[in-house]
Amino acid sequence: MQSGVTEKNVAMKQGINLRNKWAILRLFVLPVLLMGVAVSPARGKDDLRLTDLKVEYAGNPIGLMVKKPQFSWAFHGHLPNIRQQAYQVLVADSPEKLAESEGNIWDSGVVQSAQSVGVLFAGQDLKSQATYYWKVRVWEEHSGRVLESDVAFFGTALLNESDWQADWVGFPFGWVGKVLYFRHVFHCPAEVVSAKVYLAGIGYHELSINGKKAGLNVLDPATSDYSKRVYYTTFDVTDLLVKDNVMLISVAPGWYGIPKLRLQMDLAFADGTTRRITSNDIRRVTTGPTVRSGILDGEYYDARLEHENWLLPTDTIIKGLPNETWGYAPIVEPPGGKMVSQHLQPIQVVEAFHPVAINEVSPGVYVLDAGQNLAGWMSLRVQGKRGDVITMRFAETCYPDGTVNQENLRTAEATDTYVLKGDPMGEAWEPKFTYHGFRYVQVEGYRTKPVLTDFTIKRVRSAVANAGQFTSSNELLNAIWLMVKRTEASNLHSIPTDCPQRDERMGWMNDMTPRIEQAIYNFDMSRFYPKYLDDVADTQDELGRIADTAPYRYGARPADPVSASYLLLALKTYEYYGNRTIISQHYQGMKAWVDYLATRTKDGIVEYSYYGDWAPPAAFGVEGAGYGAISKNTPGDLISTGFLYYCAGIIADMAEITGNEQDVITYRRLAEKTGAAFNKRFWKEELGGYGSNNQSCNSFALFFGLADGERKRRTLESLVKDVVDRGYHLTTGNICTKYLLEVLTENGHIDVAYKIAAQDTYPSWGYMLANGATTLWERWEYATGGSMNSHNHPMMGSVGSWFYKYLLGIVPSAAKPGFEEFVIKPHVPTELDSCSGSYQSVRGEIKSAWNKKPDGRLHVAVSIPGNSTATVYVPATGLSKLTVDGKSYRKHPYAVYEGYEGGYAVFTLPSGNYRFESDWNKAH
Repeated sequence: MQSGVTEKNVAMKQGINLRNKWAILRLFVLPVLLMGVAVSPARGKDDLRLTDLKVEYAGNPIGLMVKKPQFSWAFHGHLPNIRQQAYQVLVADSPEKLAESEGNIWDSGVVQSAQSVGVLFAGQDLKSQATYYWKVRVWEEHSGRVLESDVAFFGTALLNESDWQADWVGFPFGWVGKVLYFRHVFHCPAEVVSAKVYLAGIGYHELSINGKKAGLNVLDPATSDYSKRVYYTTFDVTDLLVKDNVMLISVAPGWYGIPKLRLQMDLAFADGTTRRITSNDIRRVTTGPTVRSGILDGEYYDARLEHENWLLPTDTIIKGLPNETWGYAPIVEPPGGKMVSQHLQPIQVVEAFHPVAINEVSPGVYVLDAGQNLAGWMSLRVQGKRGDVITMRFAETCYPDGTVNQENLRTAEATDTYVLKGDPMGEAWEPKFTYHGFRYVQVEGYRTKPVLTDFTIKRVRSAVANAGQFTSSNELLNAIWLMVKRTEASNLHSIPTDCPQRDERMGWMNDMTPRIEQAIYNFDMSRFYPKYLDDVADTQDELGRIADTAPYRYGARPADPVSASYLLLALKTYEYYGNRTIISQHYQGMKAWVDYLATRTKDGIVEYSYYGDWAPPAAFGVEGAGYGAISKNTPGDLISTGFLYYCAGIIADMAEITGNEQDVITYRRLAEKTGAAFNKRFWKEELGGYGSNNQSCNSFALFFGLADGERKRRTLESLVKDVVDRGYHLTTGNICTKYLLEVLTENGHIDVAYKIAAQDTYPSWGYMLANGATTLWERWEYATGGSMNSHNHPMMGSVGSWFYKYLLGIVPSAAKPGFEEFVIKPHVPTELDSCSGSYQSVRGEIKSAWNKKPDGRLHVAVSIPGNSTATVYVPATGLSKLTVDGKSYRKHPYAVYEGYEGGYAVFTLPSGNYRFESDWNKAH
């Protein structure tokens, strides 16, 4: 990758490879810092300590497959004005060496820097299958204290393809669509001190040892283009092993289709010996109780086929016992992709609860209501006779007679089946290798009427942590926030899917373009997005063309130019998480995509479009084209050309970040040329706007900065007039809905944007809620037929990021990524009385809240995490009564007043908690 930047000069820029500075610090700085100051333990009397030690954004990860990982840490405590002056990272290959402060793998030296996120490893080459221990010391700028963290660790996976000593095995001759069971018995000659399993069972796998499941993951491994990369999971199974052991691996078709297994287990014993077991040793395979399983169609499980003797640590069961059919597992053709250790958060069951209602719609037919639309499955408890069949049909809606309506699932059967073995004590079951998008489940086959507690709803998604919270005085906004968050949660299954229920579940790039930030504000996407960027890169061909979906399973290549998500995923990962390597890793691929778009121009206009501003309200769609989701008033070439302009500007910014000076010039010129062509073609002087002068065209041009001067004034005027004339209803599709709210807010029309967001009649988010929605619809209309009618679709959810970015006002700084510096600028609508929320940044929790008082005063409260600096904009109609923590704004010891700007008093704040009071009224 020729980015024009070496690791050395990047490190020098960031202050992380500073041998000369280390010497200077020894001579001049450290004597001052350390004079009379002992190293502080992890906790002090004020509770100031270092926390959240992470490597590649994970705490104590194992199976790390990064040769130069990034380190991060955060500050916790109640002292204000916490600022890191210097740090020292120590990495050792044993805890004993680290206890002696010997960083024999890496000693960064004392680095004069406030950087505490994205600190790039610069030590000895890491080894495969090794465990490393690390800690950090920090010199705090204002107190002079030296803080030392607790010890953390990270473990590497198989860093090189040659580290794999295992072949792929399977059963290619028949059994298509079946779930395969691989079994192996092994003996441990001495106490086990370490046991790691590296497992790629595709499509999905589950590993158990001595009858106990390894780990909490489900639907493992992450999906991918298997011809490009195959993810494997690392398990530490030391605690599961005894003297005699039996290992059972079930492998389902998943997204791959034909189950295949590659496994390597490395054992170390107390007597100093080692042993390796691979899939070449696991040569017996059979089918079992999970008779068949499909992502879309569901799972069929026959409990009569369970065999308890499979869990016995003996091989006699495959040597002639009755009713046992074990085939030979041959070496099979590899999938073709490189082996990659899975680092993103795994898919897990993240919540379990009982349904809220059960209704017997006809004799013996029961419909359960989960109370909300979600992705996952249902577990059951049942008692009956051997051979009884329980069926569960999953759906988002019901017919008038109460039975489930699966029409919008199209070809997906979405049905689980359980055949009882006849246990008189009762039986419990849940699927393992499928999931559903549903609110309702129709259950048949119970001999007696079941009760709610016989069923448990399991929410299943990638286990990304919650990041944001939001609440306000308007309950409708609160319900919209929850609806958006639920929808996003339903569509995180190792890729960001478009929907969880029907025969699709793809990672659509056009959906991602407006969706990226609302996911970031609601969940920790620091490891999820880098994985998905690899999926996108895997779709790219030699011409630079990427595909509409990643992995590429549907749509077209080249993708619609709205797929700026390729660039935005990298840029936002850099801005929000301070990931210092993500842009350089994908720079050439992103640049190639922009270069390709430039080849598709004529007179500067990009001449192809598939989706454009997809799925506006029905009256604004082309009847019969793309399910009526193609806009009839928003020209596709306008959207495509605007995105070339946008992407050229982003690449220029990335070139500046990475030091590619010539590319800065090249892509600024491309952006300038494209912008001129855009204005020449699409500006309509007689209309005072762009294209058809509709909301999409005008908000689009304003958001990208393509309208300036008098054009900007007239375009904004046209936009506001259209919204007001339509009773504060939008006419936009998935892309421009985001831009509409943001440009109105940023250009002084917060009340107009607010009225759109708080609308409760069609088309609006409130209309969805008024018609029973608990998750976002794919269309602004309510529909249930077998067309484009998903009821759990995040592409219309950009209002979720608007809550955080504008009502709370929390926005990172691109110049100081990872919230080293950021902005809090709340916009206060006339009709909203209060708003509060938080965002868990990589440096700690950020809080923003405001509420209006009857006396016309506005209270604003913010929290800034340690080692961060915020520029805070306090809404104020004047300064005479402005206070900070009850003091005059000019007398606060930490709040630095920077001036008055556009109705805001602007302050620079270090870490801490602050309370502002100002005069505010609706005239502002």
